[in-house]
Amino acid sequence: MFARSALTRPFAAASRACLFYTTEAAPATPQLLLRIKADVKDAMRSKDKERLAVVKGILSDLTYLEKSPQAPEKVTDSVIQVLIQKSIKRRQESVSNFVAAGRAEQAAQENKEIEMLKVYLPQAMTEQEIEEEVRRVVKEQGATGAKDMGKVMKELGGLDPARAPKKTVSDTVKRVLASL
Repeated sequence: MFARSALTRPFAAASRACLFYTTEAAPATPQLLLRIKADVKDAMRSKDKERLAVVKGILSDLTYLEKSPQAPEKVTDSVIQVLIQKSIKRRQESVSNFVAAGRAEQAAQENKEIEMLKVYLPQAMTEQEIEEEVRRVVKEQGATGAKDMGKVMKELGGLDPARAPKKTVSDTVKRVLASL
């Protein structure tokens, strides 16, 4: 009685016509993120619950950062490393609180987690290396005193914050400019 036609299946024709093509390349995934995800799988396979909790915590912090209003436009290895540094700092504060409260077992657990997190960080610049870089920039900029701190810090903005924490760089700049 009724013949099958496009009218009896209205979405079949529409679904074939809605193919989208894009010329944009997919954003590259940071190598550190790939390493962290691989470590999650390894920890699950080896049933290492402590390591799994720490690594999943990193991924959770990253997801939280991506959804926050202060989210960077692109997640890079450097962004992830700064996030890990913040996590280490939180744990170090916890260790000092646990020690003050006489809870050595919890402090030891936090120290263990700190060591697990340090695996993902690059080798940090030493105070001497930071000071050499600061002195080079001060010489290039012709800085003469504390009033030139902004120019020097702007030039030093290219330093990787995962290798040279901004607080350390700022303190070194203040010290070097004060000695001029």
